[in-house]
Amino acid sequence: MERADFWRIVEGARGEVGSDTERVAQALLRRLRALPPDQIEQFEELWYQAQDELYRWPIRDAATLLLGTVDDDDFLAVQDWIVSHGRSTMQRVQDDPDSLVELAPDRHNARTDWFCGLPLDAYIAVTGVPFAIDGPSGTGAPVGTPVDLTDETTTRQRFPRLAAYLDNNPWIERPWERSAS
Repeated sequence: MERADFWRIVEGARGEVGSDTERVAQALLRRLRALPPDQIEQFEELWYQAQDELYRWPIRDAATLLLGTVDDDDFLAVQDWIVSHGRSTMQRVQDDPDSLVELAPDRHNARTDWFCGLPLDAYIAVTGVPFAIDGPSGTGAPVGTPVDLTDETTTRQRFPRLAAYLDNNPWIERPWERSAS
C-alpha cells in the first residue's frame, strides 16, 4: 500500500460521514474490512508512521493548551485524532502546531480512543486470526524541546491562536494560572 492509498482511505472515511469522529472510525473500519489482509497490515504500519511524525513536543504542547494536561496515553489518542482528519490537517499541525486550534470544534473527541486497534479488528474480521501487534515505534519522549507552558508570555508568543482560544473559553485550564496557585 502506498501512502497515497493510505490517505485516500483515511480521508474517504471522513468524507463519507463528515465531522462526527466516532462515525469516521466506524467508516474507516468498514473500509479496512474490504481490504486484503496484507493491505490491512500495511495500513497499520502507515498509521504508525503518521503517529511517529506527530510525536513532537510542540504538538503535545499545543494539545495541552487545547485540551488540558495530556499524558502519554492521551497523546497517542490525540495523534490518532489528528491523523483521522487527513493529510492536509496533519501537515498543517506539523508545520504550525498552533493550527491545532482549527480542530477545536471536535476537541471532545481528541482523547477518545476511536482508532486504536481498528486494523487489528479488521484483520480478525477478514482472516479470523490476529496479526502480531508491534505498536507505535516512537521514542521514549516526543522529539524536540517542550515549551514552558507555565510562562504565559512565552506561551502566548509561541501559540498565539491557542492562547486567544483560551482567552475566549475561560472554562479551559491555563497552564500559567495552574503554576500561580
